[in-house]
Amino acid sequence: MDLLQQVAANLAIEEGKAEKGIGAVLMALRMAIPKDAFEQVKHAIPNAESMMGHALMSSGRTGEMAAVTGPAGLLAALAAAGINKADIPRLGRLVTEHVRPIIGSPAVDRFLEGIPVLRG
Repeated sequence: MDLLQQVAANLAIEEGKAEKGIGAVLMALRMAIPKDAFEQVKHAIPNAESMMGHALMSSGRTGEMAAVTGPAGLLAALAAAGINKADIPRLGRLVTEHVRPIIGSPAVDRFLEGIPVLRG
């Protein structure tokens, strides 16, 4: 089961919402880790760029695409994606545990320290 299917099944949401939620978390991660580390994430997660694009497009009205910067931006992007606030920590755990073997525990732990809403 890939990450998209895992998130959709665990949160009991449609894959479109799961895709946007994963994309929002990946955009936040992209801002928090070195570019070369994020390139590894993109190669390991099928359609990572597409998911980030869908999350970006869902976060604003026509012509308004807000970047995910910090916890407030991530919360706004997740809300726009249709992710229930109570499910955000579970989504965060699923995505971060998926990327932990790719970027390492120290990088994941630093990311989660900066975005505590993903930890619950």
